[in-house]
Amino acid sequence: MVKLVHNVQKKQHRERAQPQDRARFGFLEKKKDYRLRAADYHKKQAQLKILKQKAKLRNEDEYYHSMTRRKTDKDGILIAERGNEVLSNDEVLLLKTQDANYLTMTRQSEARKIEKEMKQLDSFKGAGSHTVFVDSEEQMEQFDPVQYFDTDASLLGKRENRLRKSQLSGLADGVSDGAIVPELSQDGYLKHKLELKKLKKLRLLEQRMEREEKLKRLQATVELQKQLMKKGEKKKVQTKDGKTVFKWKNVRKR
Repeated sequence: MVKLVHNVQKKQHRERAQPQDRARFGFLEKKKDYRLRAADYHKKQAQLKILKQKAKLRNEDEYYHSMTRRKTDKDGILIAERGNEVLSNDEVLLLKTQDANYLTMTRQSEARKIEKEMKQLDSFKGAGSHTVFVDSEEQMEQFDPVQYFDTDASLLGKRENRLRKSQLSGLADGVSDGAIVPELSQDGYLKHKLELKKLKKLRLLEQRMEREEKLKRLQATVELQKQLMKKGEKKKVQTKDGKTVFKWKNVRKR
């Protein structure tokens, strides 16, 4: 009869944790962790011992031809070459295509961001206009906006927070009207914050437009390099704008 050994509840062997007063030192190192660390340490020490022995027994008069080609830095560290290999024309053309695709993707991303920020800047502009209704054409011809709004001519273009002449004279004389100055200071503060936010958006938009223009020039350069790598007779031509372009000879396709 088969014994039901697997159904018996076995004792759980829990690993000892780090004591509470030594919790600042992190997890408690177990025996298996110590063995791995010790094995790695002894392996490195053995390798260092072999290298020291080789350096001790090295012949100072030893010479081989690769000594003349290798270089060392100021600390005596050997500078190894990367093993640059000459790529074929097809491989270089493939790399140029990948570069062109990356530049196209990055430029499209910048263009989308520019369009989004342009829409955000449009939201800063005030909407609508101030319309004044008169009773006759004669009043329309004699209409004076400076007299009607009782303000300075330089403030006619402002649709919001347009001050009257009495308010302007009060500010010029240093008169502090309790009903006007707090409101004006609050409006001025909000307008100042809005102008700073708009200026920040404009600077960011300018940087993005410059970046997009640089990407456009890089993309044109990479595309020109790709075209120059193709086969066929070509001729360099300079346009009226001073730009250099290449024209290929028309080849009859079979």
